[in-house]
This record gives sequence, C-alpha cells and structure tokens, in this order.
Amino acid sequence: MVRKKKLSPSGAKDEDGEYHNVHINIHEDELDVAGMEIGDEVFVRVRDNKIIIQKADADDVEHEF
Repeated sequence: MVRKKKLSPSGAKDEDGEYHNVHINIHEDELDVAGMEIGDEVFVRVRDNKIIIQKADADDVEHEF
C-alpha cells in the first residue's frame, strides 16, 4: 500500500515564526496492513531520503532496509 502524505507543521513556532516539528496522519486501515494499532509504540528511523516507522517490538527489530 502506498499513499502520498503531507508532513504538516506541528507544535509551537519559534521566535522567528518557524516550526521545528511535523506530524503525519496514518489511517487505521494503513495501520492494519502494518500490523499496528493506534497507541502502539514505534521506532522512527531516519536514513538517507527515508523515514522508517516500525513497531517497537524488541524481539523483531529489522535493521537492514
């Protein structure tokens, strides 16, 4: 499943009026496909040109992408 998303500004602006955080909305049908539920803890990995969100299951952590 692939859906185009927008990184929406989030949180307070700094003294220059700039945001430093974003959020992304992930629908429950997308979570179902990923085997996740609302409220699950996740690992967020940042790689060259990628943001990877993975369920925070210490027994099943993937390191190679």
